[in-house]
This record gives sequence, structure tokens and C-alpha cells, in this order.
Amino acid sequence: MILLSVGYSKNNRDIYVSLNELCKFFRDKNINMAIAENDVGGMHYIKCILKDTEKDIKSFEECRELYYIYCANIIYDFLIREYEVENLEKLISENYEYLDAKDLEEIKSRCISVIMGNGIFTAQDLILSINRKNNILKKIEEYLQESSEIILDGFITFRLREFNSDLQNIIEQVVDEYIAEREYSEFIKLLKYFVDIQESKFESLNIYILNGGDYRIEDDNCNDITKEMFEDFNIENIKGEINKHDLLISSLITSAPKKITIHGIENSQNQEVLDTLKNIFSDKIIYCSGCDRCKNKNIDILIPK
Repeated sequence: MILLSVGYSKNNRDIYVSLNELCKFFRDKNINMAIAENDVGGMHYIKCILKDTEKDIKSFEECRELYYIYCANIIYDFLIREYEVENLEKLISENYEYLDAKDLEEIKSRCISVIMGNGIFTAQDLILSINRKNNILKKIEEYLQESSEIILDGFITFRLREFNSDLQNIIEQVVDEYIAEREYSEFIKLLKYFVDIQESKFESLNIYILNGGDYRIEDDNCNDITKEMFEDFNIENIKGEINKHDLLISSLITSAPKKITIHGIENSQNQEVLDTLKNIFSDKIIYCSGCDRCKNKNIDILIPK
């Protein structure tokens, strides 16, 4: 009794290995199942065969659903690696030829991670990856309920055609994120260069992040120089939380201190500001792990990981 017949044109035996392991799994449960192979034209076929006995058929029926879930996942993995990656590479080459080879390789690698469902993603990429995988798996499972024979070349061309737009969306999302990261990196490099060529106006500055998220800047003599630091930027016209953070970064860049100690970072309302300062000033940034100044100002302390 043929449970499954998979035909494909690719020169790859990974799906055979996976299906063979699946058969072994069920044989260990005393269900007599085996694998057979044959070639017809340019297609290679793998067949999963169940021994046609009342005992084996009855035992298989008890775990039929589980078997086809496993099969769907094996087929999905093979389709993605052998067909979708090829399609992805073609789409990237056709639509983003203006990017250099290094950028294209990195974008391809990130896209493959998304469609394969491995790696570290942004929240949006993770949602795209999970939804796409679940939808394709559902298509495969539904097909296997209708037929015991599946030709992968035809299946991906006709049954999965609707998911091509999803693949394009994934590529566009990854490209947008990559370009934004690259532009941010280049901008940070420019700011670092600007800081390096600037004459330092201060040997050392202390930045206190107060309980409400506001900033207080002091010199080494504990003088509050916040107004002095901000006055060149017309602080009276600065409104809103975002401008407050941008103002801090701008004032530190123009003053180019040799050392910056940040106190009370757990009060920060914008982690991006801390990350940006670290990227620009690198080892010039020191995080306070508890000092007399913090205690005198009743600022809570937190040592960053």
C-alpha cells in the first residue's frame, strides 16, 4: 500500500534521508513501512510503502494524522531549500542589481533565514516567517489528504503560486531593513569622525538621567551646565520627548568630551539614545554602577548587562 509518492527533478537526496528516518520511526512502533525509489524520465520518485496487512493498516490508521504532519514538514523543508531559495535568488538578482555583490549576499542570507525560520529576526520578519510557513504547511497537508502522489515541481509552480507575493514582500522588508541599517551605520561613522576631529571642550562630563527621564549635565566640579550645553540649540523652542533626546546627542557631539559618565540609566525613556551615544563615543562612555553623586541626588542605579 503506497502511503506517499514524492517526485522531483532536483539532484538532492535529503528528502530521501528524512522520509527514510520517518519510516524507521514508525517501524520502531511495529508498523511495517519501507522506502522505494525509481526514476522516470527526468524525475526521481520516492515512495513510502506500508505492508498490506490488517495489523499494519490498523496500526497506521491510529497515527495517520501524525504521519502526514511529519510528511508535510519534510516536504516543506525540501521545497524551501531546493525551490524557494532558487526563486528568491532570482528575484533578488532581477530587482536589486543596483546593489553590490556583498550587499546582495547579505540580503540573500537574511531572506533565507526568514523563509527557513531560523536566525534572529525583527518582530515583523518573525511574523512574516511564521505566517508564511503555516500557510504553506496547510496547503501541503490539504493536498496530501487529497492525493498520495505529489510532484514537487508542479506543486510549487501551481499550488504555491499565490505565495510568490509573500516572498517578494519578505525580500522588500529585508532590503528596507538592511538599507536602513547601512545608512545608520554610515551616519554613525560620520558622527564618530566629526567627534574625533573636534577639539574637546570638556575632559569629562556626567549625564544624570532623572526620574522623569530628563537630563542633567554636570562637569567634574559638579556644576550644572545643562543650560550652557543646550543654549546653542535654542532650548526654549525645543518641545517634545524626541527633541529632548536629540538635543542631548547633538550637544555632546559638538562639545566632544573625552569621557562621558552616564548615571541612572534605568530612568532612560529611550534606549536608542543610549545605544547611539555608545556607538558614537565607544569606550569614552562609562556607565555608573553606583557613586556618591547618584546617592546625593537620590538617583537609582542599574549596572547594564
